[in-house]
Amino acid sequence: MLKAYWRDFVRFIPLLIELTARDFKLKYRRSFLGIVWSMLNPLLIMIVITSMFSILLKSPPSDMPFAVYYITGSTLFSFFSEATSSSMTSVIMNASLIKKVYIPKYIFALEKCAFSFINMLLSGIAMLMVVAFYVIQGDICPHITMFLILIPLFFTFIFTVGVGLILSALTVFFRDIMHIWNVITTIWMYATPIMYPVELLRNHGLEWVIKLNPMFYFVDDFRNLMINGIIPDISHFFLSFVICFGVLSGGLLLFKKVQDRFILHI
Repeated sequence: MLKAYWRDFVRFIPLLIELTARDFKLKYRRSFLGIVWSMLNPLLIMIVITSMFSILLKSPPSDMPFAVYYITGSTLFSFFSEATSSSMTSVIMNASLIKKVYIPKYIFALEKCAFSFINMLLSGIAMLMVVAFYVIQGDICPHITMFLILIPLFFTFIFTVGVGLILSALTVFFRDIMHIWNVITTIWMYATPIMYPVELLRNHGLEWVIKLNPMFYFVDDFRNLMINGIIPDISHFFLSFVICFGVLSGGLLLFKKVQDRFILHI
C-alpha cells in the first residue's frame, strides 16, 4: 500500500505544487499587503492576547515573556487548526475535477496541509521577530537547541496530515463534521497550554488532559527547544513519533478503504 501511495505521490508532485500555488493566488488576490498578512496577523493577535492576559489579568504563564510563550504555542496550533479545517472539505470542493480525471484523492488533503504549513513558516517570521526583540531586551537567551525545532515541526505536520486525511474521508459521508470540527478545535485549543501554564491543569487534577493531548507534546517540545534550551527526553520524541505516524497510518488506511465510494457522495 505504501509503495502505491509513494508512486502516486511522486507522479503527482507537479499537481501538488500547482494546487498549492493556486491557493496562494486565491488567498492573496487583490490584497494590497499580500503575504505580509501572514506575518502581520499573528503579530496583531499576539498584541491583543498579550494585552488581555499579561496586563489586565496579570497572569504570566511562565518565566518567559507572555508574548513569547503565546506566539510559540499559537503558531503551531493555528497551523493545525487551519490545515485540518481546510483538508476536511478538500475532496468535496474538488468534486468536479475528481469526476473528470484520475487523481489520487489524498493529494487534495495533502495540498491543504502543505499550503497551511507554508503559511505557518511565514507566520514563523513574526515569531522570530518577537523572540529577537526579547533577546535584544535581555529577557530571554538564544540557545543552540533552537535549530532542532524542525523535529516538532515535522511531527506536527505528519500528525496534521493524518487528521486531515481522516476528516476529508469522513466529511464526504457525514457533512455535519464540518460544523462539529470547529467546536472541537476550539475546545482543543483551550485544552492545550497556549495562554496558560501547564501547571494550571495539573493543579486542578486535569493531568489526564495533557497525556491525551498530542498537540501538547508538540507545542511543549517546540517551546523547550526554541526558548528554554532543553532537549526533551528521547522517550518524549519516541512518543511523538508513535502518535504522529500512528495517526498518519490510520488516516491512510481509512482513506484507502472508503475512497472508491467518494464518487457516489460528492
